Amino acid sequence: MGDGSPDLREAVVDAVGDPLVVVDDGLVLDANGAFREWFGTEDPTGEALAAVLGEQSTLYEHIEAGQEGVVEAETAAGSRHFEVRLSPVRDGGERAGRLAHLHDETNRERRCNRLERENEQLDRFASVISHDLRNPLDVALGRTNALEERVDDPDIAEEVAKIRDAHDRMRRIITDVLSLAREGEEIDSPESVSIGTLAEETWSTVATGDAAIAVEVDCVVSADRDRLAQVFENLFRNAVQHAGPGVTVTVGSLEDGFYVADDGPGIPHEDRERVLEPGYTASGSGTGLGLAIVRRVVDAHGWDLAVTESEAGGARFEVSGVDPGRD
Repeated sequence: MGDGSPDLREAVVDAVGDPLVVVDDGLVLDANGAFREWFGTEDPTGEALAAVLGEQSTLYEHIEAGQEGVVEAETAAGSRHFEVRLSPVRDGGERAGRLAHLHDETNRERRCNRLERENEQLDRFASVISHDLRNPLDVALGRTNALEERVDDPDIAEEVAKIRDAHDRMRRIITDVLSLAREGEEIDSPESVSIGTLAEETWSTVATGDAAIAVEVDCVVSADRDRLAQVFENLFRNAVQHAGPGVTVTVGSLEDGFYVADDGPGIPHEDRERVLEPGYTASGSGTGLGLAIVRRVVDAHGWDLAVTESEAGGARFEVSGVDPGRD
């Protein structure tokens, strides 16, 4: 296995925890201690690799064909996932076989499988909860609206309006939780999207009161249109909620992206990372999930998100590293 003192070389190779084996024309030329221990052989030198590995045909085929990849195999330590890494072995400049490094990926594979199962369960859970909560909530909200139209007493009407507002907030929480559960999904089929057009369209769907918008961007990006609309929707709602109904929101250009800024009181420097965390809210009226959804969508696109200060001293959310689309 290379040049150098045989004793030193053997000590170094055996110190590697992963199995290592050198093969040539189907025969084992050398193997380290881990390979011998895991595959139950004292000295495989000179034996056929197929005989040494026995029923581990998939692993044998990968090594013999020079094919790298993750393979499951049975060992003395139980079932393991190995990433087969191959490299040529040379003696005096001449090729003298192939070194197979069987890197143990078992724990990572198990974590990945567990995470995938948990994500699937979370998605199913969110969908069920969303459906089961939305139906009775829609009924309650409909009856509240009907009751509000029939009430003449101003004091009672005010209380009914508070009930309606509470129902509206519950609906937003359900929508945000469902969105947050799904926004880690990667972007599979991006399309060309006009930032300016999408910003104006989204603004018209958000309850902005007397707030104003200034769209100062004219660029096209490659994105998932619906999920990018969520970014603008949540940033616009956040500006109106925290800066007040008279806020002016500006959508502008960056060299490699765009920004959404307002002229409100801004976000303290020490809170600029925290506002992107699920559940964080500076007021009792928000769900604390809107900006977390913004970050999830931006991350899913492979972009970068930064919270800074606008020229007017308000909040500014910068999205950079954006892939340009086609006009």
